[in-house]
Amino acid sequence: MEIRKWRKIRKMTQKQLADGICNQSEISRLEKGDSYPSIDTLQAISMKLKLPLSYFFEVLIHDDFEEKQQMLNDVKNYSSKKDYEGLYDYTQTLLNSGKFLHPELKTYLESYFYVSLYYLKKQDYRYCVTELYRLTDVNVTGMDILLKTRIKNAIAVILAENKKFDESMKIFEEILQEQVAADEYEIMKITILYNVGKLLYSQEKYEKAFEITEEGIRLSITQREMSALGQLYYQKGSILEKLGHSASEISENYQKALFFFDLLGLDYYKKILQEYKMQYLAAGSV
Repeated sequence: MEIRKWRKIRKMTQKQLADGICNQSEISRLEKGDSYPSIDTLQAISMKLKLPLSYFFEVLIHDDFEEKQQMLNDVKNYSSKKDYEGLYDYTQTLLNSGKFLHPELKTYLESYFYVSLYYLKKQDYRYCVTELYRLTDVNVTGMDILLKTRIKNAIAVILAENKKFDESMKIFEEILQEQVAADEYEIMKITILYNVGKLLYSQEKYEKAFEITEEGIRLSITQREMSALGQLYYQKGSILEKLGHSASEISENYQKALFFFDLLGLDYYKKILQEYKMQYLAAGSV
């Protein structure tokens, strides 16, 4: 599973990975779990995938894949619904359980713990930003090639919400300039574009915010990734209001936002939309 995952992240075919190491059929068998590599073969594969050999042994030590994936899914679910009480309780329980967590999983959980601390106002934003910066210095290889990018995004969002606009934009620009050969990065980029658009909106730079938000929508469609489409269409509708566009055009975007909020069960966003933009939703249903 790990060989297959990292081969795809490095955008290599089985034939390319096998070249100079073994037959392509052997890579296929390894990825299916039908055979195990010798230490020499594993060393060669790890070098080609640009991973330390020790990584594969760490994976075997922490081989509770299903449990780990469930943790990731639970955290993502709490976060997407902005259930910060649930996120705080969940991450705190896991971190204090004494369970032997993979170093990167621990870092992942800690990052969301500090995010929940911030949104629940249990700590000052400066404390949370400092702790998140500390986590970006943790140097481990594992489940999430974009973990540091995700943490930097959280830092930038918190800074923006506290009117540290220049610091926030600098971090977003650094992320957008990263050279990461992975499909996951393109999906992560959608979130960054949404956040940059939101930052520009808060600075009343509506034309630029519109351009960035449109780019996020296009990338979502290209990647067939709809997790942020509701937020992007809501943001586009808000920008169109500021730019003085027609009520029908604004309504169309809010209707699209509502569709995706309904589809993905994002009740938090749906409630905001229905509370503050009902006149546009009503106009669109006539």
